[in-house]
Parts: sequence; structure tokens; C-alpha cells
Amino acid sequence: MNRCRGSAIVLSMLLLVILSAFGMYAVSVPVGMGESASRHYRATVARNMARAGANAAIARFPVVSPVGSPYVRRIPVGPDVTGRYTVTSRNTGTKVGPDPASGFGEYDLVSVGSVTDLRGGDVRVVARIRYAPHLPGPKTRILKWEESGPP
Repeated sequence: MNRCRGSAIVLSMLLLVILSAFGMYAVSVPVGMGESASRHYRATVARNMARAGANAAIARFPVVSPVGSPYVRRIPVGPDVTGRYTVTSRNTGTKVGPDPASGFGEYDLVSVGSVTDLRGGDVRVVARIRYAPHLPGPKTRILKWEESGPP
């Protein structure tokens, strides 16, 4: 009589349990962020900071000084990351409308977003806006929006 009868099923079940345990461990191990992923994250934060600065300045215009003095804001965005934007605006001298005294004024707005520990990673947003202080409703209109910086 053969005493090993049924041992193949027991061995295959044991192998199945071991491989399943190894698979669950492999799936649960967190994948670390590499240096390139960290750089990409910081570049994305810098781009979003530049966009946020431009949008905040447009929403607050002309409270953000139209004479060229910079408006700076720092915002913590993570445990070791702080984002920053600097916004400056200047009057282009262009007046549009039938009466130059009461017409629309055009302004160039520059927002630079940056992040701690990202060398050469500043992102710049340049926007041209038209400001009409005498009209009811929204007083600013975006005429041009350009972004430059790391991808």
C-alpha cells in the first residue's frame, strides 16, 4: 500500500498559500518616491503657485498695487515644502475706448511661483489684463496668458 497518497494535494495547497502570502506582501510594500518624482512634484507645486498668484492678483485688482510693487505670499504645501508666489503688475499705458480718461486700462501682470529646494524651477505666468473701473460687474478681463518654466 502507498503511504504518500494525497501528499501532492497537500504540497500544492502549501505552495499556493506561500505564493499568495508573498504576493500580498509584494503588493502591500509601498513604492518609494524617487528623486525624479519628487522634482516633478515640486515643479508642479511651483506651476500651481504661479497660477494661484496670477489669479489672486486678478481677483484683487487694483488692490494689488498697479504701480509695480511686488505682492509676495508663502504657503506651506507639505511637511518640508513651502510654495511662494511673487506678483508684480504695471500699467502698459494703453487706454482703449472713446474717452481715454474713462476707458479701459491695460496692465501686464507677472507672477513667479517657486518652491523650497527646487533649483532653477521658477515658473512664470505673464498675463495681460484689461481693467475697466467704471463698468458694473467684473472689472477685469484676461487678454493674454502665457506660462513658462519647467514642465
